[in-house]
Amino acid sequence: MFSFIRRLFEKRRQKAAERDRLCHELLQRVSRALSDYIEARNSKESLQKWIDEKSSLIVELKDADEYKRSSFYKQLKSQVAKFDEFWAQARDTIRFIIAKEKQKQADSEQVSKMLDQWVSEQKSQKAKTAKTKDLGRKLGKLPINSDERNPAEGQCSCCGKDGKKKMLYSTEGEAQIVAEYRSKEIGIPLRVYPCPNGCGFHLTSNQF
Repeated sequence: MFSFIRRLFEKRRQKAAERDRLCHELLQRVSRALSDYIEARNSKESLQKWIDEKSSLIVELKDADEYKRSSFYKQLKSQVAKFDEFWAQARDTIRFIIAKEKQKQADSEQVSKMLDQWVSEQKSQKAKTAKTKDLGRKLGKLPINSDERNPAEGQCSCCGKDGKKKMLYSTEGEAQIVAEYRSKEIGIPLRVYPCPNGCGFHLTSNQF
């Protein structure tokens, strides 16, 4: 009878010792994980590596309550609480870094887009200025008085909306040069059309 009781207590003692050993080992692993986190929190890559390496530990800690009767359980419980906090911090930090990287990339793309737009506008403005200067030079080469501009000036009776006689140009090219130049000056598109009397070409703001 006493022999049976001694064996029973011996088994319980061995079971308790094994429980303490396993709980202590788990406690040491959690403590190492906390220490590793302090070193890993400086970059996204090291944090992600820490999370990947400790994912199995998360699973084991779900069954930590089986060590409630261990003398190390109180310490383990305290360390597990810190580990859970660090785990959440690691995941939040990675999400924050990724969001920050995406925002930085978006800002960079926006700046690049604005720069490309500015360069395009500068080129367009430069081209417009060059074209205006070119039109001005061409306009300066045109005949000044009506007789030089078109000998048939006296044969044209076309008048504008204001009742004044319309300017007459001997060639369509000359009329087009003036049309482009004046369109830029007044901000209204002008088009060239042939004189109804066959004397040359006129300008009009009517598009039809």
